[in-house]
Amino acid sequence: MALDIIESTNIKTAWTTKKSVITAVICFVIGLIIFIIAYLGMRQNSGLGTFNQPVLDWMINNRNSQVTSIMEAVTTAASLQIFTVVVIGIAFVWGILKKEIWRPLAFVSSVGFAAGVSTLLKVLTANNRPPQTSMIAPFELDYSFPSGHTISVVVCLLVLGYLIYSRRSSIVTVTSWLILALVGSAIVAISRLYLGYHWLTDVTASLGLGLIILSIIIIIDRIVINRLEN
Repeated sequence: MALDIIESTNIKTAWTTKKSVITAVICFVIGLIIFIIAYLGMRQNSGLGTFNQPVLDWMINNRNSQVTSIMEAVTTAASLQIFTVVVIGIAFVWGILKKEIWRPLAFVSSVGFAAGVSTLLKVLTANNRPPQTSMIAPFELDYSFPSGHTISVVVCLLVLGYLIYSRRSSIVTVTSWLILALVGSAIVAISRLYLGYHWLTDVTASLGLGLIILSIIIIIDRIVINRLEN
């Protein structure tokens, strides 16, 4: 029944199975490497972890009221409550306008999965945030690894871009997608560092996890398409 509903929608893609699998594998490998580097840096305070305190100190020493206001607005927009409403709203409008279910469902599911992974890893790693003296109020007191705000935005932009541009793929569209995803993710990550809520390893891990989740979505999307084409 579920496939019958999905089959009535526009689910064709410009990507071949080979291209989808290669892209997914590349994203997974790069994402895993980035995550491992961040994890080891967090656990052993070595490698990338040695930059945690220097980056935080630099952010604190270069704060000013104007930039602080901007960073507070960015991190508020990426908060769980607001971001959830935005993501569900996009999926709902998308489904109504395009008269389809699969892509909006995959989009919402990926962001929800990212939030779940972030929450689970915070509990498992139990890594403390920077001290409250480094934070700009309101203080965040739960665990820090990885950054929930960052992973949500990374997954949102990467998966949304993939689900749109894989249907009508070109060098220009893919490049614009990647630039938008990189800039958007970087802005949120920097806001979390600037406000003193996270370490560098936290936001870096979120980038790696975002690529891994993207790879999973690409494979699932390809499986669904292949089942409907056969």
